[in-house]
Amino acid sequence: MNHRIRAVVSAVICAMTVVSLSACTPVNRAVGDTQDTTPEVAHDSVHASDAEVGFVGSEDSAADKLAIDALADEGINVYYAAFNAADDGGAATAQQSVSDFVARSVDLVVISGFNITGTNNDSWVQTLTNAREAGIPVALLNPSSLPDDDLLYAASLTVNDRDANASRISDAVMTIIHDEPHERSIAVSTVS
Repeated sequence: MNHRIRAVVSAVICAMTVVSLSACTPVNRAVGDTQDTTPEVAHDSVHASDAEVGFVGSEDSAADKLAIDALADEGINVYYAAFNAADDGGAATAQQSVSDFVARSVDLVVISGFNITGTNNDSWVQTLTNAREAGIPVALLNPSSLPDDDLLYAASLTVNDRDANASRISDAVMTIIHDEPHERSIAVSTVS
């Protein structure tokens, strides 16, 4: 009898885990891009000083540094994974970095210089799907290309420090973390 009770309890726990994981994934929207309008009821949310961003670096480390510094200057905690071109143009290392940040449960993953190709498409789709299923939004910074599936990333951020209408990168990041309405493509500035 004791064996049956353990089996039932194990089955219930397994079912609850599956349901909780699917609850993190919005229907027909990317994580971090699920609201069409601002909520009418005020609510507590992540403060910038409590926000944790996993930043996957690109070949342009100088541009990455500007973005990371702009985020850190606003009190956002940024964890950096350096670019490594030794494998598939850096894709395998970048994908592992995303997986590590998902395991760390950061509030947002930013992938700088994202480039999806025919050879790395399937592995990138799986990596981004894992982040989605974990309920962690992904922002692509200065991407070379975008995934075909819009559900795999919350926004594409393009740095343009000369654009007077560009949002501060920290504001765009916090908007995505707070799941507030935003454009799918956002011009951002690293200048305070």
